[in-house]
Amino acid sequence: MKFTKPALSFNQQIELLESRHLTIGDRERALRWLSRVNYYRLSAYFIPFKVGDGTENFRTGSNLTEIIDLYKFDARLRLLFIQAIERIEIAFRTSITYELSHSYGCFAHTDQNTYSQWFLAPTRIGQPAPFVELMQNLAKEEQKAKELFVNAYRNKYTTEKHLPVWIATELMSFGTLSMMFRGLKSATKTKIASEYQLAENPFQSWLHVFATIRNFCAHHNRIWNRQLGVKPTIPHGWTYTIPSSDRIYAVAVMSQQLLRIIAPQCKWKNRLFDLFDLHPAVNIKSMGFPDKWRELAPWT
Repeated sequence: MKFTKPALSFNQQIELLESRHLTIGDRERALRWLSRVNYYRLSAYFIPFKVGDGTENFRTGSNLTEIIDLYKFDARLRLLFIQAIERIEIAFRTSITYELSHSYGCFAHTDQNTYSQWFLAPTRIGQPAPFVELMQNLAKEEQKAKELFVNAYRNKYTTEKHLPVWIATELMSFGTLSMMFRGLKSATKTKIASEYQLAENPFQSWLHVFATIRNFCAHHNRIWNRQLGVKPTIPHGWTYTIPSSDRIYAVAVMSQQLLRIIAPQCKWKNRLFDLFDLHPAVNIKSMGFPDKWRELAPWT
């Protein structure tokens, strides 16, 4: 059996929402929104306004303006996290690069002595070792690179097989950086993590989480009300209140804590406060935010 239904017109989408008891209000505005934001993208924001009885009906009094406000909030929240993660990612790249180059030399990332033994052996039958996969990823990323400093290096050092680590870490994706860090020797990881007042395991976990959130934001995916598939490791003895580590509040606390170390004068938390003030109707508990969260560390 094939799916043969044609897509609903924008007017039909409005009629469908009205049939489910959603107040549309300004019809021209509704048409503009539905013509610019796919109905099924917007439908993710219907959830808190639904009756919740197994039907698709909306609660009495629900209106499209509230849904659009929630959509705008999520879009602005993504931009804030992109800003935070940019600073964190660049700092992490710099720390990893500096430690590797000073401990293992300019081609540290290609030297098997840099890594733990498990990283050098296949983890699954028929699959390459993580180290081999890392080298393959780096080769692909160099092929795609458009940076002038790559061409300048290759034109000058024509006999070198590899890029030096300080160039390679600028080319590799955040995910590849996370993979490389995971394979490093424990002593190396501990030294890097300590710069951020973290132990090895939380730092490694946070790298993975930030890479995941960055991808969500870069692809315009919803982070409001999202349950994280990759949960961050909460440091032992941490005094911060984290009601649920699989919600975006945990990532907000992680971001603020790291920004206090990386950029003490950064006003990121103030911009976060301003965003919530701009959208007071947003349910903060759906994102794991505790009551009176602004009065808790690290926000105070």
